[in-house]
Amino acid sequence: MSLLSAGLLWSGVGPAHAWEAGKGSATAGWAEVEITPPLGIALGGRGGPETLADRVLDPLYAQVMYLKDGKGTGFVLASFDLIGMPHDLSDRIRTRLVHELGVEWDLVVLNTSHTHSGPYTLRSLIAGAGPAPQIEVDYFNSLEEKVVAAARAAAKGLQPVDVEVFAGTTQIGINRRGKNAEGRWAMLPNPQGPFDDKLWVMRLTPRNGQPPAVLFSCACHPVIVYGYAPAAISAEFPGAARKLLRASLGPKAHPQFVQGFAGNIRPRLLADLGQGRFRDSKPGDVEQVARELADAVLAALKTRGEPLALDLAGAEDWPYLPRGIPPPRERYEKMRATALATTNAYRLALSDYWLKRYASGEGFARGDAWSLGLIRLAGNQWIVHSGGEPCVEWRAKMSQWLAPLKIVPWGYCQEANTYLPTESLLAEGGYEVLDSNQARTSTPAPFALGIEQAVRESLRRQLAFIQAKTN
Repeated sequence: MSLLSAGLLWSGVGPAHAWEAGKGSATAGWAEVEITPPLGIALGGRGGPETLADRVLDPLYAQVMYLKDGKGTGFVLASFDLIGMPHDLSDRIRTRLVHELGVEWDLVVLNTSHTHSGPYTLRSLIAGAGPAPQIEVDYFNSLEEKVVAAARAAAKGLQPVDVEVFAGTTQIGINRRGKNAEGRWAMLPNPQGPFDDKLWVMRLTPRNGQPPAVLFSCACHPVIVYGYAPAAISAEFPGAARKLLRASLGPKAHPQFVQGFAGNIRPRLLADLGQGRFRDSKPGDVEQVARELADAVLAALKTRGEPLALDLAGAEDWPYLPRGIPPPRERYEKMRATALATTNAYRLALSDYWLKRYASGEGFARGDAWSLGLIRLAGNQWIVHSGGEPCVEWRAKMSQWLAPLKIVPWGYCQEANTYLPTESLLAEGGYEVLDSNQARTSTPAPFALGIEQAVRESLRRQLAFIQAKTN
């Protein structure tokens, strides 16, 4: 398969031999490839696979960053304009990247932007969704080949770079867990609730004067487009922000977005605080949020950066997070009656999926093995990456548990699962705690006490592993 047939847009930084003179210093290469699915594919972020794409507002991309330290240890970050990555596809892609590039398994990270206007990639996680149609099977196969081709191009472009990180701020997000008139937690803007205003930026500047690669990470759900164009494909505000940054940094620059812990964070622009609700989105909202984010990245790049002496190492673990008691079966009986009355085929299949299990008492998972990883970029810069959708409160807890390490949290990594609330949110209930689980194939039960201990112990094990390996 040629790079041309893969639709690859190579933005690497030089010929394969260019890095030889820079041995002992950091080297990097990068590339991107279009991954827009065909029309007619089901779209994600809508529960079941009921909405089929009928137009493309803007293309979707996968981007690969390949970074090596002076010892030759490599780190691969692949970013996707997708809602999430299923476990089997993630394993296939990561295994091939390990084989192709010779990097360690613990140092390959797949991050999804979580755009709700991308293809339906999470069918294997959703009860009642049925087997994948051929259009999805073909898309997954194409996606795998394209990202591997991009990784090869990134490897060919390795050359010496200077690495700096910058600390910025952004106000694009707002907490979406607010109390309604009945005093229950609902999907409402909460200006008093926690959100993450931190913006992390890493710039890789080629020593030959070519344009840089800029990784930028913040935490906010890309849920604007599907409010006014429910059947449209779009990379949402992360894709629009990349386009704006490329216009400012140069057409050959490589801006790459990494989604943070955005489980309970929505765009602030959509918050109607006077009415205490999220308003309907409209054309132009994506561009405004993207402009705010791009401007924040450019402002951060104007500050004094912190040079990194790369010393790459990683670890990964799957702590077991316990689940509580499933909701009463009446929930699905009511869902089934409503589905029959409204001829909702997906809801009918979902309710039947679980009612069979309530009848047998079998098939309810008691917990989840959760993807969690720790990566050292340098002695003063670490990354915590998590599968699923961690709520924003996890950042403060992880920062405390790993102090004095300086950490950057990346969510939506390696594989999709469900929302990950902290224990303080379990008693509150609401969508992220309860409703988000009703369609999962493993169990509709919420998480239980003990999840924080499991995560804390996992991170400490990983830190000890990295320290022992490199001492």
